[in-house]
Amino acid sequence: MAETAVTAPSAVTAAPAVRLASVWLTTLAIGQDGEQSDGDDIPADLSSSWAFLTAQSAMLLAILFGDPFRPAQASAIGQALVRANFVAADVLGRSLRVLMLRLPELLTDYLICPAGQLERRVAEVSGALANGYVHALRERSLAEQESLMRAELDAQRIISDRLMHEATHDPLTGLPNRAAIFARLSAVLDGGRGDSVGVCYVDLDGFKGVNDRYGHQAGDELLVTVSSRIRETAAAFGALPGRIGGDEFIVVADASPGASRMIMMARAILGELSRPVALRIGRVSISACAGIAERATGSATSAEIVADADAALYRAKSRGPSRWAIAGVPGEAGGRHAG
Repeated sequence: MAETAVTAPSAVTAAPAVRLASVWLTTLAIGQDGEQSDGDDIPADLSSSWAFLTAQSAMLLAILFGDPFRPAQASAIGQALVRANFVAADVLGRSLRVLMLRLPELLTDYLICPAGQLERRVAEVSGALANGYVHALRERSLAEQESLMRAELDAQRIISDRLMHEATHDPLTGLPNRAAIFARLSAVLDGGRGDSVGVCYVDLDGFKGVNDRYGHQAGDELLVTVSSRIRETAAAFGALPGRIGGDEFIVVADASPGASRMIMMARAILGELSRPVALRIGRVSISACAGIAERATGSATSAEIVADADAALYRAKSRGPSRWAIAGVPGEAGGRHAG
């Protein structure tokens, strides 16, 4: 026997949808128990929610009265609810109560159909809507979980990178610290590629006097400016500068450009550091000395090449401010940065 279609006058395309949307919105906003909801059930303002639910009600009724009857199409309405963020804990339950309990009585004035047909169709449409809603919510939850996992991994990476940076850099100047510089030197010296590694050990002249006269804040200001000048000059020579403590700095040339270029770099650094520095307390003048050392990879440890540079620095400082010297070359001791 052919199925008897549910029929309705043309008014069913408008008035029932408005009535259904009104009851649906009220139920979500107020709840079955008459208590005001916490507001999370309505994802937008009432006007926007009203327009959305009215559109969904019209689609639902079109499916309900369709000939042929295709209840599975109501799955799209459930998915639309999730996409529109109607995803609070009891949204689906309240929606199903509206459809199963209130919808048939809302349509009594508009439908002409055999007994039992409306209830059956409402049940099938409601089931399809619920399936679509649950499926979409599950997919959304998985996507949100993946997003949360990615966010957590990104946060862990950022924190790890930051902790690593703090562990290997001087907090005041931002230059690599003693541990990082010695680690870099060890890695290069152990490389065994037959290259030479150059080190320029720089120590400020007169820093203690600035610290004692103007205080540690002025001293820190001075170190920040000095570090910036050393960083920029070293970069021009392809070298890496670091602060190893107090007013002492080391500049590492992974592949030494040779003694003449190392001397040029040392003189350029000393020249930059001889320029007056503008601090909040006024302009101050300082100078620096430098010790230069070179070793072939595989021939020394980081401690040994630094000790060579330190010994050269000691010889340079013994001759006065703004001097440089080369380890193992006594005749080169005492050169001034400008001459």
